[in-house]
Amino acid sequence: MMPQLLRYLQAGVGPIASAGAQFLLSLTLLRMLSPTEFGSFAFLLVASQFSWGLWSALFCAPLPVLLSEQGKDGMEQIERCMLSTNLVAAIGALTLFFGLGLMLNVPPFAAAIFALYSGVALLRWLARAHAYALGSPLRTMMSDIAYSATLVAGIGMMVMTDVMMVMTDGKSLDLAYTALLASAIIGMLPFGKRYLALQFIRFDPRLIMGYRDIWRRHSGWSLMGVITTEATANAHVYLVTTLWGPAAFAPIAASALLIRPIGVAQKALNEFERAQMARQIGAGRIEDAIASVRTFRLVLVMAWMVTALAIAALLFKAPRLLFPPHYDLPFMIAAGALWLAVAGVRLVRALKGLCCRRPANFDRSPSPASGPLEFRSRWCLSCCSRWDHYGRSWGY
Repeated sequence: MMPQLLRYLQAGVGPIASAGAQFLLSLTLLRMLSPTEFGSFAFLLVASQFSWGLWSALFCAPLPVLLSEQGKDGMEQIERCMLSTNLVAAIGALTLFFGLGLMLNVPPFAAAIFALYSGVALLRWLARAHAYALGSPLRTMMSDIAYSATLVAGIGMMVMTDVMMVMTDGKSLDLAYTALLASAIIGMLPFGKRYLALQFIRFDPRLIMGYRDIWRRHSGWSLMGVITTEATANAHVYLVTTLWGPAAFAPIAASALLIRPIGVAQKALNEFERAQMARQIGAGRIEDAIASVRTFRLVLVMAWMVTALAIAALLFKAPRLLFPPHYDLPFMIAAGALWLAVAGVRLVRALKGLCCRRPANFDRSPSPASGPLEFRSRWCLSCCSRWDHYGRSWGY
């Protein structure tokens, strides 16, 4: 048990540091941006994280299974096929994110910088999974730490140069997205010369055709699971922003910051444990895989309990430490309670999904039907946010 907990600690240090840096950036912008600007920023981040889920389905989840099935001779061929396809897909995603930013009335320069960040972040996402699949979690941890350190340095420069005084000029978003882009680029370096050469220098468009077999065997089912999960998990984001604009989404996004630690722990441990279980099952060590699931469950429950206690203490002792005055406090307290319920449902579904994502079981991941409480909680948040927005418009 103890060695496995230490491995979880190693797996969690990097993602927690990265999420902490992003949390600091979001918290800074929450206090300095208008609700409309913060809503646009938060929506783009949600869309970017959705693309990470798509990449997990298309590339990250099948990768450890494929590499465990190959000998040394076949590994490089699989790597080149996956990385060549990854580069082309990331360029396509970059274009889509630029268009999305313009649709949200984000200034063109800021939209372009965010689009570049989203593309590089997708490349780094697969690089993390590749390091896990090869049993090199230290590279992933170093990448996450480099990412977070660069982002914190960027935030520090923004504050030290008093950039926050020119938020109304739109410069804050330019600098925030530039810091994210620099962090993603620096975060690619720890994966080493060999990986970077495979990703960029040894790119071969002819190998992309080999991805069709991977799609049929693994990615198709996994992608369906990601899309249906996103429809349940983040339907409120797209609904509220599309129907009523970023300003209505801003209080939901602000309250969602409360459960960020749970999401970070779940995602980090899930990526680590997926690769670990693929190796264990591939080697026939079924008992070890079952023990991993038990420890995984214990760690996630502990993370939920610690976060719940921290949220309760913050909301009842010093709520304005997090939320500025132009956010309605009763709504934020209610939203915090609902987000905790959502996080609990996510935790249960994550355990089921991890067990189903072993080789040949990508088609058995939990469906959205397993999360009605999550859907209802998010719908309540969406409706409350809309009425809160109407109330502000009428001066109540």
